[in-house]
Amino acid sequence: MDPLEVFKIEAPGEEYGRRKYREVLLDILQDLGLVRSIGKLLVYVDIEKPLFSAYGVMRGHLPPLKVEDVGEVARAEGGYQIKVDDEEHMADLLKVLWATYGREKVEQPDRDILTVSSEVPPNDLVVTDVDQEFRRDLTDALIRIAPEGFRNRRNEMTENSFFFIAAEETLTPSLIEEVKEKIRGMDHA
Repeated sequence: MDPLEVFKIEAPGEEYGRRKYREVLLDILQDLGLVRSIGKLLVYVDIEKPLFSAYGVMRGHLPPLKVEDVGEVARAEGGYQIKVDDEEHMADLLKVLWATYGREKVEQPDRDILTVSSEVPPNDLVVTDVDQEFRRDLTDALIRIAPEGFRNRRNEMTENSFFFIAAEETLTPSLIEEVKEKIRGMDHA
C-alpha cells in the first residue's frame, strides 16, 4: 500500500517504465522524509515529447520548530539548560541562540546539552522554518526524479500544491497548459 492517499503515474506506452518510476519516486520521497507530507501525487511522463511532470497536493502547513520542540528546557543556575532530543537541529539551534543571546552566553558542556545565561527563557525561539525546509527538499527531490538531460524546468508552488515540469525542449506556455490539462484528466479519472 502506498503511503500517499492518491498516487498515479501515467506514461503512455511505457508500462515497465511506469512501474519503475513508481518505485524510484517512492524511494526518493521516503529517503528525504517527504512522503508523509504529500497527500496526492500525479505524475505524467511522455517519452515521445520527451517530458516529465508532477503535480501534488500537500497535506498541510508545517509550523515552525521552536526550542521547546527540539529539547527539554529547564531552569538552571544562571539561566537555562536545554537537553536536545533531536540533534538534527543542533546547528540551527546554536545559530538562533547565538544571535539572540550572544556566543559568550551560550555553552555546550556536552554533546546534547546547551546552557544559556539569561533571565528570559528560550522556549519560544524559532529554530527553523520546517515548511520552508520541506519545500526546498521537495524541489530537490523533483529535480532528482526528473530524467537526466531534462534541463528545461519549471517549478510552481502554492501554499497547498506544487507543479513541476522538465523537458529536453523549450517549455512553451502551450506545452505547459497541455501537460496541466493531462494532469487534470488524471485527477478526475
